[in-house]
Parts: sequence; structure tokens; C-alpha cells
Amino acid sequence: MKTAWLIFLIILNIPLCKGQSYGDRQIEIMLNQYYKDSPAYKLLGNHIFTNNNDIVFQIEVQTSIEDFNSSMLDAFAVINKLSNVAKTNFTQANVIFHFENNKLPIIAKTKLHCSKKFFIKKTQNEAQWRKNCLSIETQ
Repeated sequence: MKTAWLIFLIILNIPLCKGQSYGDRQIEIMLNQYYKDSPAYKLLGNHIFTNNNDIVFQIEVQTSIEDFNSSMLDAFAVINKLSNVAKTNFTQANVIFHFENNKLPIIAKTKLHCSKKFFIKKTQNEAQWRKNCLSIETQ
């Protein structure tokens, strides 16, 4: 239980941890803990891989159609905060959304240097992030 609280506090205090960086395994543990404590969305998996020149941080989330917008914002916020303290220099974030009624998944992608302007630096608003950074497609 102490480990869970420690991970939870680390996620909450990410802006205070600018000098600290974490390896991929530690980032994965924090991600799993975040979604374990979130009753609204279910983490189905995560992957870290390279695609051309990008280092991709990808997660798969199960949500409902009604919660799609809030789960998308939440998922990208978590990826941005975790990538901000990661040792790995992630350049792209992908979130694959699966729905409870077995509709085709939706894939949302963003370049992290663009996305951090909204989620970390707060120099863009949500509308600018959606227009300038976000790409959504179906499989």
C-alpha cells in the first residue's frame, strides 16, 4: 500500500520533479497505478516503440462513447506528464480507444513537442491543441 501511495504522489507532484527522471519500467508502473485508481477508464495496455524517427508512447484505453472526450484529454494529460519526467525522449503519443460495445477503435495521435504546449506549458488552449496537434482516425 505504501508503494501505491508513493506512485500516486509522484504523479501528482510531477511538476515539482523537474530534476528527476524515470526509466521506462518506472513510467509503466506509474501509468498502471494511475489507471488502477481511475474507475472511469480501463487501461488495456501500453507500448513503447520506435517508428521511423519517433519514439512512441502508446496506450490502449477502454471507455464509453459518452466519455470519449474526457478520456482522451485524461489519457493525453497522463502521457504528457509522464513523458515530461521520463529518461526516454518520447516524441509521439498514441492512444487507442476501445469501446464497450465493440465498435471499431479510434486512434488519436499527437507529437509531444506540440502537445506539451497545452498540457505542460499551458501556452495553448484546448481548441488550439486539437487544431494544431491532434490527429484522430479509425482503423
